[in-house]
Amino acid sequence: MTAAENVRSFTLLGAPSCGKTAIAEALLYRARVIPQPDGGRTLDTDPEEIKRRTTLASKVQMIVWEGVEVSFADTPGSSDFIGGAVAPLQVLDTAVIVVDATTGVDVATRQLYDLAVKHRRPVVLFVNKLDRENTDFQRVVASIRSNLTKKAHPFVLPVGSGSSFDGVVNLVEGKAYSFGDKVKEIPIPAELQDEAKLAQAQLIEEVAGTDEVLFEKLASGEELTTEDILPRLAIDVDEGEIVPIVAGCAVPPKGTTVLLEVIRRYIKPAVQRRAPEATQNGQSVELTLGVNEPALAQIFKVTSDPGVGELFFMRVMNGTLRAGDDLVNPRTQDRERIGHMIRFQGKDKKETDEAEVGAVVAVAKLKHSQIGDTLAQANKVVEIPPIAFPNPVHSITVLPQTRKDQDKLGVALGKLTQTDPTVHTHMDAEFNEIVLAGMGEVHLDVIAARLRDKFGVNITLGQPHVAYRETLAKKVKAQGRHKKQTGGHGQFGDCWITAEPLPIGSGFEFVDEIKGGVVPNKFIPSVETGVIDSMKRGGIIGFPVVDLRVALYDGSYHSVDSSDVAFQMAGGIAFKKCLELSGTVVLEPIMKIQVTVMAEHVGAITSDMNSRRGRILGMDTAGDLQLIYAEVPQSEIFRYSTDLRSMTQGAGTYTMEFARYEPMPAQLASVLKEKMDAKRKEAQAAG
Repeated sequence: MTAAENVRSFTLLGAPSCGKTAIAEALLYRARVIPQPDGGRTLDTDPEEIKRRTTLASKVQMIVWEGVEVSFADTPGSSDFIGGAVAPLQVLDTAVIVVDATTGVDVATRQLYDLAVKHRRPVVLFVNKLDRENTDFQRVVASIRSNLTKKAHPFVLPVGSGSSFDGVVNLVEGKAYSFGDKVKEIPIPAELQDEAKLAQAQLIEEVAGTDEVLFEKLASGEELTTEDILPRLAIDVDEGEIVPIVAGCAVPPKGTTVLLEVIRRYIKPAVQRRAPEATQNGQSVELTLGVNEPALAQIFKVTSDPGVGELFFMRVMNGTLRAGDDLVNPRTQDRERIGHMIRFQGKDKKETDEAEVGAVVAVAKLKHSQIGDTLAQANKVVEIPPIAFPNPVHSITVLPQTRKDQDKLGVALGKLTQTDPTVHTHMDAEFNEIVLAGMGEVHLDVIAARLRDKFGVNITLGQPHVAYRETLAKKVKAQGRHKKQTGGHGQFGDCWITAEPLPIGSGFEFVDEIKGGVVPNKFIPSVETGVIDSMKRGGIIGFPVVDLRVALYDGSYHSVDSSDVAFQMAGGIAFKKCLELSGTVVLEPIMKIQVTVMAEHVGAITSDMNSRRGRILGMDTAGDLQLIYAEVPQSEIFRYSTDLRSMTQGAGTYTMEFARYEPMPAQLASVLKEKMDAKRKEAQAAG
């Protein structure tokens, strides 16, 4: 059992191909969990990960370093799989962000840093690939301070560069180390002594600037040593006032032990850090952290393990979690039994009977819980805010190929959405199709492959229909008369209505303007029902009709033959005539989009937006990055995730949400009508 004061955790983050998984393996190697790094095969074992040679889901590991238990999550770099990064980031203690020394800070790195700051996580930056030729550590530091934060400061200086990189000067300790099978102390190289002394003085000044006592000593001319600043340094790192920059390379492992030392020395254990936000019965409560407090845990990952079944990874947020505990899920009010608790070390599983505040464990066979849920003791049922996931930006339709596939599809999608909350599914009742939404085309390709390979569901993928709408072009009036004689009681309903367009988004209004009882009160709702049913059946092209006011102002009835059904028919006939007299305007959904790119790609993005009938609303700057705000018709934005990657060499990202409906240009509406007419003719011929 590891004491809570000796527990740390972090999320390993970074852009695609920056070397996160290689660093994770290097950490396992340095902690003697694996005999040697294995090119990612220790962690990336999913068939799709092997096929694509990239991490698709977070991997949670635990090592012991110098008596400290360190749990970490290696996460995907691609924005398509961002859910695997944001979940552990919001639960584990620290964010370790990898910066590729060959590229510096890019769009993805900036967004991950912003997420860490948003969720109030201390950040440590690891500059990777310093063994590559033409890399420049100081240039990367300048990029970090320009694009991420001025609070970033090197904790090391590299010894050598490119293929000769083989050590670091530790600025906090004032010592130099060389790498190899074992890390050993060496004299500070003569060519680095002045630079190291200056960098160390700058670090001491920055720390002193956050502490009144230290600042006064420095201002009075007293010389401060690293020993003087160490207590304050841990506080500054934890509070984000100092962002450490360490350096190295993952293959072969160099500098990763320095990263572990920063985590061990300058990151506070969970039991000494700020307590998480919590509520009890909807009211905010303050938690007192301690191993003897009521147990509290939060689930941040769910996966399926061949030997165990479903595994729920959780961080102990307070107290001590023990095997056999009965906890309550505040969201469902169900009880969950904590069975065996597992920690992963490489490919091995280590069981434990208890875990103190800050520890990370996996538990099998929970029945009522999902990612983001809290588990609490019954005597203090508090809840931690659920994990916030980004909204999907790309959608496809899913059509089961056989009846057997259809029967299995619902269960399979349910399991996939349980393990990946960035996957959304729904049945589009308007078009009677299953819509699968995710973070990008590659994301949904992987989901489709898992449906086929893991669940045996064969599907056909397609592009979702655009939910066009129609509205009236002008105000008109028309009569609807339904008369039918069948031998006994007949059917008779007669009404006059006016119909006029309303501002887009106003909805539907029905107004009763009948005077003198020419249409009895009991039949007025029937006319409204008939109009609404006709609106749903579609306008001139066939899309639902919206945003209009219909007034019933005249009509007649028969004391015997008039009925609810007859006036419904009359209302529908009247509205259909209004459509013919007025004509319709096609309304198309407009999406609001924010694109984040490097400055050199702005021209390509704006030109592409113009070609999609988009409108650029404005731009903003974040360091070297550009934020482009635009609105674009939904019909023009399918497959945008793929197109954006192509335009930016994979360095651009975007978010998207529905904004409103707008009239479609008349020429395009005519083309759309021709397409819809052709589809109807094909359907009639096939039927």
